Amino acid sequence: MKIAIFLLMAVGQSAPADTTWLSMEVAIERALEANPTLRAQRAKADARAQLPLQATPAFLPSVSFGVQGMKTTDPVGVFGLKLRQENFAAEDLSLEALNRPEAYSGYNATATVQMPILAPEGLYGFQAAKKAAEAERAGARRAAGATRFFTAKAYTGALLTQSQVEALDAALEAVRGHVNQAEAMHEQGLVTGLDARMARLKASEIEVHRLSAVAQAHNALSGLKALLDLPDAAELVLSDDLSGLSSSSACAGPGGEMECAWDRRGDLMAYSAGVEAASKGVKKAWASQLPALAAFGAVGHYAQDAPFSDGSGDWTVGIGLTWNPFNGLAGVGAVRAAKAEEVAVKAERDAAYRQAEVEVLQARRMLEAAEQGAEVASSAAAEARVALEQAQARYASGTAPITELLDVQAAYTNATLSELSARRDLLLAHAALDLAYGVFDR
Repeated sequence: MKIAIFLLMAVGQSAPADTTWLSMEVAIERALEANPTLRAQRAKADARAQLPLQATPAFLPSVSFGVQGMKTTDPVGVFGLKLRQENFAAEDLSLEALNRPEAYSGYNATATVQMPILAPEGLYGFQAAKKAAEAERAGARRAAGATRFFTAKAYTGALLTQSQVEALDAALEAVRGHVNQAEAMHEQGLVTGLDARMARLKASEIEVHRLSAVAQAHNALSGLKALLDLPDAAELVLSDDLSGLSSSSACAGPGGEMECAWDRRGDLMAYSAGVEAASKGVKKAWASQLPALAAFGAVGHYAQDAPFSDGSGDWTVGIGLTWNPFNGLAGVGAVRAAKAEEVAVKAERDAAYRQAEVEVLQARRMLEAAEQGAEVASSAAAEARVALEQAQARYASGTAPITELLDVQAAYTNATLSELSARRDLLLAHAALDLAYGVFDR
């Protein structure tokens, strides 16, 4: 019987038509598409990817348009409007007209183009933005790899808790069988009533453990649904089982280190790009104190009654140099702050590389321990199964007390639970090794 249908069996229901049957691989694919945390990380990366575009005015032209209408009695304004509209007349030169002009209206439409020729601060800012966007994208790839790992962890955790309930169900059924056997033997005068009472106590103990295990199974399934962005009320059935899942890793085995390179992990690549961005930031801080050179051009149309009506126009072209050689000590502070930021990012990168190396070593050790643990647990479960058969035979023949049978039954149940945990630990150890190497950072 599939352990996947445990939750439905626990409440005595059959699977409804809208139940979702989910394998671990399908669960992982759904998490990579729907997990809210991962979607947020990717959206942030998309937003950061636009920063280089925002920095392109450093080397691409800027074009602006404007339309303005006004009416004024300001002498300078009236004088300028009439000149631009080519409406200036001889009578406008009188002192009265110049000092106290009548209200005059005008409209102007302008188009301006500015083309940077030399903009060191903007160019370094553009390069820093590119590296910052690259770091954010690498971080999103790492988040995808982590999402895959946590989904596998949640899925196998849910399978483990369901399998533990099944094992406790089997143990409870077996102990209840011992109760019936003890009662029958008591009726035959072969044992005292104490045997049945001891068996019932053991059954009550197992039932208490089972109730806790059922709650843990429901909680594990809820955690998986949250990772997959599914409502908790959704009917979800896990179609895989622990024994059917493949225990393998792309980086396991003697040649795994040759095929996998942990320094290509998404988070480490993000730190490396961050160091480059900080380095460009230092250059940008220096460049902010250098002159900037740009060409510009403008055309304008001026009319009295309405925009773009009869009037006059003019044009302007030129080249301009801007330089602020001394702005207090702000430039010095900006350079020092950028250098300190670069030192900090380099230190963080070095720490991340060292931590990644440690994580790989730890993952390999845990995988080796999990492989050995799985073998030991499997052998112990086989031994416990044989011991239980012997204990049942001894009790039935009257050569062993009920306490021996119950103890062996408990040992068999514990061995079964240990074997299930060992299987899950092995699956998770393989996934942790892939995570440490960044195999699925994409």
